[in-house]
Amino acid sequence: MTPKQRGIFKSIGVTLGDFPDDIDLDDSKSPKLKMTLTQDAAGFSNPINMQDTRACFEAWCLIIKAKTSNPGLKIELDVDGITVASYPGGKPANGHLGRFLYRILKFSEQYNKWFELSPALEEIKKSFKNYLNTKKFETNAPLNEAETNLDKLLNKGLESYVEQLLVDTGSNKTKILKLSSENAIVGRQLPVGLFEGTKAKAHMVFTGGTSAADFWAVDGDTIKVYELKSKNPMVGIITEIFFYSNYVYDVFIEKGNRIFPYKPKKYYRNYDKIKGKKVQGIMLSNSDGWHPSLDKLTRRKITDIMNTNGTAGIIQYVFFEYNFTMSITVTP
Repeated sequence: MTPKQRGIFKSIGVTLGDFPDDIDLDDSKSPKLKMTLTQDAAGFSNPINMQDTRACFEAWCLIIKAKTSNPGLKIELDVDGITVASYPGGKPANGHLGRFLYRILKFSEQYNKWFELSPALEEIKKSFKNYLNTKKFETNAPLNEAETNLDKLLNKGLESYVEQLLVDTGSNKTKILKLSSENAIVGRQLPVGLFEGTKAKAHMVFTGGTSAADFWAVDGDTIKVYELKSKNPMVGIITEIFFYSNYVYDVFIEKGNRIFPYKPKKYYRNYDKIKGKKVQGIMLSNSDGWHPSLDKLTRRKITDIMNTNGTAGIIQYVFFEYNFTMSITVTP
């Protein structure tokens, strides 16, 4: 953290030890805090993933709001060196930029009481919203069933291994995943790509390929979307679940929109059974694996802020933790 950042945080009563140097802060227009990302973080050039600490603006905004001693604090987001001409409208230049534009659209709409965009970003957001409102879009669907062999999954990484443990824990599954019914439909790896018109690489609006929510459940009238961390503490878990939850709402719940689930010849992972009236985004981490900025009190405050989002309870969020050992699998 730079001395400038440290001084600004001290002035608004925020204690943070690992805020990224690449995000600039300006408090010259107090009580407004201006947060400026690099163009890489926003996807305008050399894009980096949204969960990266340099890019996950939603997470840092919520952490700052949860920790500040100034309840009237407002935050303005900007991107260094951009102008209205940086996004002339139409299909974004890459999937990372597309996701960024979608995220600023949703975040600014849902948290407009304390969050706003710079004049240039505001105009860019309007152009992107117009693009979404005037074109039709299609998602990508799973091309096969998710891998269930634990040895193979462990070779892919601990989180892939734990994903399968969590969705295949027999009678404990309902308790572990906070499901209200044993009949809930659960699936792993939900693709979150988006394409203009029809599914094709040249039509990509959001990143495709392996971009996916870790797992999901249809539990009564609620679609539950899970972002999992296993011994991988990241504040970006907030940004990921915010994006996934809004994506799931727009694709599978919102009526009369222009975004439609892709209909393959054969469905895998129960993709055709994803339906509901509400979305719950669940941030799931092992009990000793939360990022230092996401202590228990801060998580509780963030939940309160996230759930005051103007969606009338249709999109809600929760933090949840689990315990597991490699030999005993999962314990509730």
